[in-house]
Amino acid sequence: MKDRKDRLTKKQLSVSMYDRGMNVVAIARLLRCEPSYVANALIEQGRIPAYVDLYTSTGPQNEDAKELEGVLKFTDADSARASVARIDQLWQRFSSERNRRGMHQCEVVVLIGRNRAIGIGKQTEAQIFADWLVARLRPTRSGSRAA
Repeated sequence: MKDRKDRLTKKQLSVSMYDRGMNVVAIARLLRCEPSYVANALIEQGRIPAYVDLYTSTGPQNEDAKELEGVLKFTDADSARASVARIDQLWQRFSSERNRRGMHQCEVVVLIGRNRAIGIGKQTEAQIFADWLVARLRPTRSGSRAA
């Protein structure tokens, strides 16, 4: 019988199977886990799987996204408010620079925060993100979006 320290973890098995040509969904089925778990295990090891969902993180795709890296927190209502405040600071700066790409990235991150919070049953935290997003998407009298 193998010693416990000699056993491979699901993450190690995921990487091994992926390196042998298996796809994320097939690996997840075999290991009886979520595809996002497998994808994140691969990403942690420097692989770039052809799988993306709400719970995977491929890292920042552009310079604006780098500024938002690690800002998303929703442990409790206070951490969600702090996240939204930081994102709002960046959104305001991007808006003043007329940087639509940066503004959009802020909106995407807030939507992800809302959806992830809902997914784990944190309705209050989800509402904090949703309120910010709705306020940004509401047109002003001039027809442009709220700043």
